[in-house]
Amino acid sequence: MTTATKPPTPSPHVPVGLDWQLAIAQELIARGVSVAAYVPDSRLNGVLAALGERDIRLRNLAREEECVAYAAGQRIAEARPVVLMQSSGLGNALNALGSLAVPYRLGIPLIISMRGTLGEKNPSQVPMGRATTAWLGALGIQSFSLRQASEVGPVISGVLDLAFDAGETAAVLLEPELGGGRA
Repeated sequence: MTTATKPPTPSPHVPVGLDWQLAIAQELIARGVSVAAYVPDSRLNGVLAALGERDIRLRNLAREEECVAYAAGQRIAEARPVVLMQSSGLGNALNALGSLAVPYRLGIPLIISMRGTLGEKNPSQVPMGRATTAWLGALGIQSFSLRQASEVGPVISGVLDLAFDAGETAAVLLEPELGGGRA
């Protein structure tokens, strides 16, 4: 069940045409997310800015596995964290996911900004983008692609249900069709 039923209120930190970023933040807030661990990525800036405006604790970390470890500690302390990263950093997080989050059923929601897929011009991003879904699947982590702003509510809500209620780490893949560039 989606808790964000009204259109997002404009924010000065979310560029025009990227309302999906604000909608993601509003859904996370409505579902009780208390902390966001992330490695910087320009496609996530609007989400992070909107979370920060609502006093959600933001942890800017250097590596993706640090984000998973931090979120794991938050889950053990009964908080509701989210991890945000770019798909090119997923390889860094695989060991922490596979040896900590998944076997101990910590239920960490992941929001992954996709690179190396539709329309990618940087050849160094393609192998990781191609492998993202398969690597997540190999660890037993379900992933759900988000391609339209209208899908934000059900996809984010469903991933949070899997994580927080079922104890399953699950991922939202922010596909290039959403917009927001690839920096």
